[in-house]
Amino acid sequence: MFLLYKLIVYIHIFSSILSIGPLFVLLTLLKKLRSAGVEEIQSYLIIFRSCIRIVKHAGHALIISGVLLIYVGGWPWSTSWIFMTLIVMFSSIVFLARAFTPTLNQFTEPDFNQVQLAEKLQRSVWFYIVLLLIMLWFMVMKPVWW
Repeated sequence: MFLLYKLIVYIHIFSSILSIGPLFVLLTLLKKLRSAGVEEIQSYLIIFRSCIRIVKHAGHALIISGVLLIYVGGWPWSTSWIFMTLIVMFSSIVFLARAFTPTLNQFTEPDFNQVQLAEKLQRSVWFYIVLLLIMLWFMVMKPVWW
């Protein structure tokens, strides 16, 4: 059972790295997207969508492994750091669903403002990074508030 727990912890940590790491790649990509030519934009958007897909699927593995760790570790769901992580996690899921796809789709509209859309995506990436770092803080520090 101890080996299983360690394996789940490893999967949990690896999926957390995969769910946040590509976002930093996007920050560099967004700088290039601001000044990209028309022929380059679609390539950058494909990379952007791929990174978001990786983040999303890594998040699925993160949630599943987290639930397994709570179950195997015997943590009650009412523990303050678990409860707060869940609140931030659900907020991040709602944010992820609304933050990127509508903005990315605006790049296909006739008179899109490239710089404005890139800045909007950059703000969204930073906001999502902050949400993930808050969850990471809860999981690492495990604050006991009640």
